Amino acid sequence: MSKTLNVCGLTINRGNKLRTYLTVPDTNTKIPITIINGKKDGPTLFITAGIHGGEYPGIAAAMELGQEIFPDDVHGCLILMHPVNIQGFWARREFVIPEDGKNLNHVFPGNPNGTLADKTAYIISSNFFTIADFYVDMHSGDIHESLHPYVYYPGQPTQEIETKSRSIAKVLDMEYMVRSMATGGAYNYAASIGLPSILIERGGAGLCLHEDITAYKDDIRNIMRKLGMFALPVKLRHHYPRDVENLIYLKSMETGCWLHHIHSGEFVKEGQILGRITDLFGETITTYYAEQTGAILYICPALSAPKGTVLVAYGIVKAED
Repeated sequence: MSKTLNVCGLTINRGNKLRTYLTVPDTNTKIPITIINGKKDGPTLFITAGIHGGEYPGIAAAMELGQEIFPDDVHGCLILMHPVNIQGFWARREFVIPEDGKNLNHVFPGNPNGTLADKTAYIISSNFFTIADFYVDMHSGDIHESLHPYVYYPGQPTQEIETKSRSIAKVLDMEYMVRSMATGGAYNYAASIGLPSILIERGGAGLCLHEDITAYKDDIRNIMRKLGMFALPVKLRHHYPRDVENLIYLKSMETGCWLHHIHSGEFVKEGQILGRITDLFGETITTYYAEQTGAILYICPALSAPKGTVLVAYGIVKAED
C-alpha cells in the first residue's frame, strides 16, 4: 500500500481517516464511505455492507467500526461502504434498488452506461476491487428471511483464491461455511478476477439486534487480525465453521401462505416436514418434506409466499477435518 490512497477522486494520506460520500457517476446517488489509511504499511481490506438495503446488522456494524477504528491501530487500509444500496435502505426495500428494480448483487461487474444498479456495481468493481487485497461482503437475511449465521467462500476460481478465501472464513465465530459454486454476486465476481473474498450472513428478518452487530464487528476485527492489520490476538471464539454441502434452496411451487415447521439453525432428518403452503382459507395446497438430513441455514418466516420464494435453505454438514 502506498503512503497516499487515491480512489474515485478521494485522497487519503497515510495515518488519516476520511468519512464522506461517494457519488455514483451521472446520478444523484451518494454512498457513505469510510476510509482508514493506517499509520503503518499493510494490506487493503475492502468491505461492503447493505448491497441489499434491508439487511441491517452489517450496515450498523460497518458504521460503528468506522467510528471505533483509528489509523494508529491499523496496518494497511480499511475501506467500508455503509450502505451501498442507499435508496433501498431508505425505502426499506428487500433485495432491489428502487430506481430500476434490479438486484445489485446480480449485476456485477456492472456497466457505466447502464441504470443505477449497473453504475453502482461498476464503480465498485472497477475502482475498489482493483486496489484491495481482500474483500468482505456483509449481508443478513433480508426482510423476509431468518437465518443462522454462516459464511460463503468462492469455489469457482483458482485453488489459490479458494484457499485464501476459506482461510479467512475459518476465523469467523460461526458454525457453518459454504463453498459456493455460483458465478454471480459481488464476491464471486471479485474472486474471478483474483481478489480473495467472502460473503458473511448474520441476522435478518428486518431486525437490527445489538448481538448481531457486536458479532459482526468481532468478525471484522478477527479478519483484520488474520490479515495482519491488527497487532492484537484473535478474540476467543465459541464456534469454528464447518462446511455445509449439497445445499438445497427449496422454492415454493405456487403462491400461497407459508407455515414453516422448522427454524433456522435446527437439524432436520430426511422425510421430516419442513412446512406447508395453504390457500387464503387455510386449506393445504402442498406439504414440503426434507430431501436429506442436514442443517437449516435460513427460512422464510413470512406468511406471504409468492411463487418462487425460497422457503428453506439447508445442507449436509461435513465431518470435521
